[in-house]
This record gives sequence, C-alpha cells and structure tokens, in this order.
Amino acid sequence: MRIIRVVAFIIFTVGSLSGIEITYEGKTRLEQKEGFFIEFSRGFVVTEEGFIIVCDVWASDFKIYNNEGRAVSVFGRRGYGPDEFAEPWLHDYKNGKLLISDTRTKKLYIYGVDKDLDFRMINQLVATSVLDAKLMDQKDKVLIARMPIKDKNSHAVYILFSMDMNNGSRDYLMPFELQLGEEVKPVDFGKKRNPWDTPDWIILPPWKYCDYYGDHIYFIWTANLDIIKINLQTKNHSRFSQKTDKYVKPKVSREYKKAYIEHNSEEYRNWNKSLSWVAKIFADSEVVGIIYTNFDNETSRWKSFLQIYDHHGNFLKEALLENFGSTYERPDYYYDKNKKKLYCLSEKSVGAEGFFTLYKYGLQ
Repeated sequence: MRIIRVVAFIIFTVGSLSGIEITYEGKTRLEQKEGFFIEFSRGFVVTEEGFIIVCDVWASDFKIYNNEGRAVSVFGRRGYGPDEFAEPWLHDYKNGKLLISDTRTKKLYIYGVDKDLDFRMINQLVATSVLDAKLMDQKDKVLIARMPIKDKNSHAVYILFSMDMNNGSRDYLMPFELQLGEEVKPVDFGKKRNPWDTPDWIILPPWKYCDYYGDHIYFIWTANLDIIKINLQTKNHSRFSQKTDKYVKPKVSREYKKAYIEHNSEEYRNWNKSLSWVAKIFADSEVVGIIYTNFDNETSRWKSFLQIYDHHGNFLKEALLENFGSTYERPDYYYDKNKKKLYCLSEKSVGAEGFFTLYKYGLQ
C-alpha cells in the first residue's frame, strides 16, 4: 500500500510540474559611466531590495546598481588588505550574505550586506581552485566545486565537498572519477603522457557547477549534460539527464586534440563553438534547472537553453531563453530560489564601449 502511495505521489508531482512556464519578464540596461564601467563580469547577484551587485574581476571590485540599472556605489578595490581583492569571483547570495572567492589569494569570503549597502566581512576560509560555490546557511556550511586536488587529509582526489564556516572542516562528497562516469579507475595525475595520449577530460574545459536543496546536492560538468545527485546523509548518488536534439555533446576529435596540443587557440575556439556547454545548475523546492549554451553563427552570439527537471530526475521541459545572448559560452546567471526568478547578464561591445543588460525570467 505504501508503494502505491509513493507512486501516486510521484505521478501527481510530475503532473503538477509538467505545466511549468518559463516567462520572459523584460530587461534592464546597467548604466555605464565614469567609475562604473564594467570591464569583465565574474558573477552577479540580485538582493531582496532589487540591488544588482556585479563582480568586476579586472577592476577587482563590485559595482552596484538599483533595480532600474542606475549606478549606486562601488565596494572593494584591488589589493591584499581589508576589503581588497586580487582576482574576485562572486558565487552566491542568500539571506543578506555574499559568497566571494579570490582565485589568486586562495581565499573564500563571506560578507554581510544590509539594505543600506553596508558591507562587513563575516568570515574567511582557505579554499583552492574554486570553480563554483554555494551558501548552505541552515547547515552553516559552504558547498564547493573545484579543480581536482588531493588534500592532505583525504584518501582520494575530490572535486566536490562542503566546508564548515566555523572551523573549516570538510565533508568530502564526490571524487574526481565520478565526473567521468561509473566505475572509472582512479586517475594518476602525476603520470607523464605523450601529448597524443592526453585524456579527453584534460582537453575539454574544466568548469563545474553545483547547487543543493534540502538533503541533496546537484553537480554537473560543463562538458557533459549528466546531472549527479548526491544524498548529504548517505553519500549515495544517482544520475539523470535528457540530451535533446538541440544539445551537442562535446566529443574530442583528432583535429580538436591537435588544436589543443599545438596551442592553436583560434582553431580550438572554433571547435568549442560547434559544441554545447553546460553553464549553470540550480535547485529550488520544486525543480532542478540546467542551462547550456550553443553558438549561433547568424548572430555570432551564444544562445542559452534552460532545462527543467523535478527532484526525482523526471525531465519536464526545455526552452530557449528568448532575447538573451552572450559573447561567451559561460555567461553569468543568478537564480533567486524564493522568488523563482532567473537573471541573465548579457554583454555586448559597440566599438570600444561595452554594454551590460540584465534579462529576467520567471518560472511558474
């Protein structure tokens, strides 16, 4: 009888979510003026009050705009002192807290920001080669996806773990090999190889993305639309995905490898433009979202496609994020779990001047 109830609940849940709508809600141009020219964005968030905080990695600061796109203030500057950053990356915002990594100094910062835009550092941790990170406030932890590194206290090379904000202890969640598939043998990272024996995973971009909801972590690698779901309590995992006809799974051909080995950056970029790249994963109380990008030769811009799943891994729908395009295959996105709003930052150059526009979508 219990099994029947569970099956009935899953059927009801899938049925109720299958009608989810992805609605374009407009755009906001971010003002660019003296002191507020965004040189190169590396993450952004939108606060409850509607302030848009953009990390400008080249300027090593954070430019802040109101909900109408008007320049308000700047926080931080280049340096190695208090409230200074060498190579910042804005990863997440939740309950008045910002999560920032600094690639060069190997630091992970948690800043509080109030409605008056006063910033104060709450905590800092040491974290190397961070590629994505999320605040886990109710667990007092930070979720981190990173490059494959073996820590002194770990028995394997892990790319996903949670870190306690108070004492820095780590709960290792995913070894590197799981990114490549099931039952993959441990990789010998110190092995010297003939260039033509270079594994495909080295040639493909390393970007990884993560998020969580409740007791489950969701992870994905940019070069494979294959979602890995991990239970925080048991560490058990499962996989799910739906590779549609729009998605072109990255595959390393001999010519692609040749461009990599010979450092032919133009040819390598051309190969990348022929493939699809996952650029975001998010999870809320109802759904798991994946965004991947395809290069559009007509516009010379990258288009973004949003896939929606339920938490059981059932594929619900895929849609093009209309009107939005990017110069890069990994544009910046931010998802507000409470409001179920997806924000996408588009950049475009006209001559020597750059323009940044925020696009908004609702998931209902």
